[in-house]
Amino acid sequence: MINRIRKIIPFKKQIKNILFGIKKYKILLFPLRISDKKLKKILNQKTKEQIVLYFKKKKILKFFVDRQNKNEIIKIYKKEFPYQKKNTILSADKICNHIFDLLGSGKVNLGKNINWHCDFKSGYCWDPKTFYLNIKYENKEGVDVKVPWELSRFQHFATLGEAHWLTNDKKYAKEFIDEINDWIEKNHAGYGVNWRCTMDVAIRACNWILGFYFFKDSKEITDEFLLKFLKNLLIHGKHIKSNLEKSWQGLTSNHYLSDITGLVYLGIFFKDTKKGQKWFNFGIKKIKREMQKQVYNDGCNFEASTCYHRLVLELFFFSTLLVVINDKNFNGENHREISEQIFDKKYTERLYKMFNATLYLLKPNGKMPQIGDNDNGRLHTFAGREVLDMKYLLTLGAIFFKEPKFKVKEFGFSKEALWIFGENGYKIWNKLNENCLKNIKSKIFLDAGWYIMRNNQDYCIISAGPNGQNGKGGHSHNDKLSFELCIDGKDIIIDPGTYVYTPYPEWRNKFRSTAFHNTLVINKIEQNAIIKNNLFQLCDETKCKSLHFDDMGDKIIFEGDHYGYKNKIGIMHRRRLTFYKKESVLEIEDKIIEEMNIEKISNEKYFQNFIFHPSISRKNLEVLGSSKTESEIYKTFYSSEYGKKEKNFAIKIFGLHTKIWKIKNKIKILCI
Repeated sequence: MINRIRKIIPFKKQIKNILFGIKKYKILLFPLRISDKKLKKILNQKTKEQIVLYFKKKKILKFFVDRQNKNEIIKIYKKEFPYQKKNTILSADKICNHIFDLLGSGKVNLGKNINWHCDFKSGYCWDPKTFYLNIKYENKEGVDVKVPWELSRFQHFATLGEAHWLTNDKKYAKEFIDEINDWIEKNHAGYGVNWRCTMDVAIRACNWILGFYFFKDSKEITDEFLLKFLKNLLIHGKHIKSNLEKSWQGLTSNHYLSDITGLVYLGIFFKDTKKGQKWFNFGIKKIKREMQKQVYNDGCNFEASTCYHRLVLELFFFSTLLVVINDKNFNGENHREISEQIFDKKYTERLYKMFNATLYLLKPNGKMPQIGDNDNGRLHTFAGREVLDMKYLLTLGAIFFKEPKFKVKEFGFSKEALWIFGENGYKIWNKLNENCLKNIKSKIFLDAGWYIMRNNQDYCIISAGPNGQNGKGGHSHNDKLSFELCIDGKDIIIDPGTYVYTPYPEWRNKFRSTAFHNTLVINKIEQNAIIKNNLFQLCDETKCKSLHFDDMGDKIIFEGDHYGYKNKIGIMHRRRLTFYKKESVLEIEDKIIEEMNIEKISNEKYFQNFIFHPSISRKNLEVLGSSKTESEIYKTFYSSEYGKKEKNFAIKIFGLHTKIWKIKNKIKILCI
């Protein structure tokens, strides 16, 4: 068997090298360029003037940014968000001045001439003349390829568009045009870092199209620009279709789904062409398949990450919405019905379940707990908000499905929904009855292994599931039987997040390690082995499972096991969490059982780890209990978004039985 594997691996490398060579020489011999003649042929138009007229006046294609309802949208915006206009304009002006804050960079002025190939956090720049498959990005410490990729996603075009609509100032349209012209000039198709990752090529295409619908009626959009814009969108489509991100084993994830989403957008944008129809039909077929592959039956994304659940939900939702509103039978509010006709009921029901999962996953403060990786991933960003603030998703789900339980009183109506659904969506929202936090009960997501205790403003989520991605665990952490705790709407115990991926492998591995989570740490052993140089794999050795979960009225009980230590030191970890509703007290009881007897393990070799939110002060923490149980408060780090970390503190309890509660601003820990 081993010899067979040794033979297969070189064979796969040979095939990969052959395909690499084919792609390289294909681009050398047939560059990704589109002449005026070819453009006319693709678009079925005889002259450039006809092309311009068609795309400027075209009303056949609908987009969720609907300029025909601009006045109504602005009127509602001023009513619902009277103090937000100033912030939007300030953000848009920073973009015009090329001041960006991406992935923890802080506000950075990129100067008059943006270097699109540069990680402006480290100063490292990739050669724009390098063939895209030759680009290397995991070989230099401190250098993060995600920075130029994030900038070149152009998600900031939504902010420019919003400011343009709110002010009618042509400078925002000019900035949109100037940035695209500059990017095209400095990023020749097939060369440079910004063609390396197909996912980012696809997200860029989606945001270019979004920007176009904000600015399409502007006088700043010249015929020359429009023709160049169309050519480059077609080039994006060809590149995406030729570079779909699918593993040898057939594993697909958020990257492949992003690729497909890009083809759906482009397919609809060019739907009157043969090329557009091919992309559209391919996209619809694949996106239906991916819904069943990437989303569990319980509605959770299969990558073992709450934040990637958001990204994947956005990818499915926006592509579905775009298809639905362009259907001839769409009447402005029958979103679900049209989705069921086009995608089928099974697909639509699972999309609904993704929103339903979000309803229960969100903490009472509207923020998403961090289980697994968080890289700030989005498709579109319509409004400035904290990365973990995801309550806007429920507004989108409420309107699309006309679902009252997604209309949570405490979360309100989101700005994103106004730009996306317009006046019709606002009317649908206002007709829905309200839900409230006290009605959202505890919930089990059996497939994902996420167990949620809820009681009005109190919340606890426990991670007790598989590592995701069909066992690969690319975005999973060693967080089994770890939890987040929120009391009275305030974050108390938190998961520390992700911080970074490739620029600092040591930090990457720290943030996904057992000791960086709220679980029992034994002998400094990892629950799942972390392979030092393999930053996106975590094989599932824990086989974590729930034994019991029950909301008994006055208390909620969870009990679960993981086997991550069994093959290493011959023991199993069992944890029981009990939340007492009236007192808002969480009790944590750990057991070390099976082959090794607990008496044989000294106190120095195991401890309960609890990591506190940065808003919690050490002076407000009081540790109570037996003098036999020792504790140690230590400094650590918390990352609420990719690329950023801040100081906080944690505590080690050298025992197995603890209670945690909050009295006013005081946090009490009782060691039993």
